[in-house]
Amino acid sequence: MAVAQDAIDPEHAKTAVTGAPAVRAQFRDIKTADALRGASPKIRRIFTESGFSLDTGEGGSPNGFYAPAEEEDRHRILRRLFANIRNMGVQGEYCGEFDFWQFLNHVRAAQPGTGPRQVEKARPMQRRRPPTEPSRPNRQTVPGRIGFALGLAVIVFVALKYLAEQGATP
Repeated sequence: MAVAQDAIDPEHAKTAVTGAPAVRAQFRDIKTADALRGASPKIRRIFTESGFSLDTGEGGSPNGFYAPAEEEDRHRILRRLFANIRNMGVQGEYCGEFDFWQFLNHVRAAQPGTGPRQVEKARPMQRRRPPTEPSRPNRQTVPGRIGFALGLAVIVFVALKYLAEQGATP
């Protein structure tokens, strides 16, 4: 989320309609923003009037997560987006490379929080201990296993033949 300079009342630094700080949702992925810029003017207008910026920004959270402090603004922008989609309609509009379904699935799956990457950074790194004895590479290959099985079969066959000659039955 970024503060939208064009939608701010200069006297109060708030939007004139809602009284809330004006914000714009920015895309993290430049390819997504480019795909939306390549869509039809109506599709772009639906997004920009909902509170999206066609610019990209560096979010502090990893993909799939958003900052908990932005949750209220996020819900407000998404409600406006869905209302605009319902009211204006997207049927028959050119979307280009912008995939509505992928965008909606990503929005639905996103969760508030810091995400797994930031949790991993918080843990101290552990040094690996050098091995006490050199490890041997795994030498069990398919031809080696086949050779071992054939050798074992030959030994069992010779043992059975020897027992048969002696008159013993297995």
